[in-house]
Amino acid sequence: MDETLVHFDPRRRMFKARPHVQNFLKEMSKNWEIVVFTAGLKEYADWILNELDPDRYISKRLYRDSCTFRRGSYLKDLKKLGRDLCRVVIVDNLPENFGLQKDNGIAIKSWFNDNPQD
Repeated sequence: MDETLVHFDPRRRMFKARPHVQNFLKEMSKNWEIVVFTAGLKEYADWILNELDPDRYISKRLYRDSCTFRRGSYLKDLKKLGRDLCRVVIVDNLPENFGLQKDNGIAIKSWFNDNPQD
């Protein structure tokens, strides 16, 4: 979620959505189930996702308590989704986060509110 869909500014206690993220969610939800799997804590992630996705295109949320902590990283074990992994893709800015299922991962550039044309 952080630096993939949004950037959170802790000094100002606010976040900015990555450009076009609402349209992306809307279009993807027409053909795909969208799940957000974040290393963020539930209260923090729900606050952001409730604001980011008022139309509820995101159908499921997994949080830090669903991650596996290993060597300083929160790994996102896609088996916890309970879905056929042949039909699952994870998009994340940190490839180590999907290290348990590398073939399912698509690494993208981190977004820090640094490119309004992203």
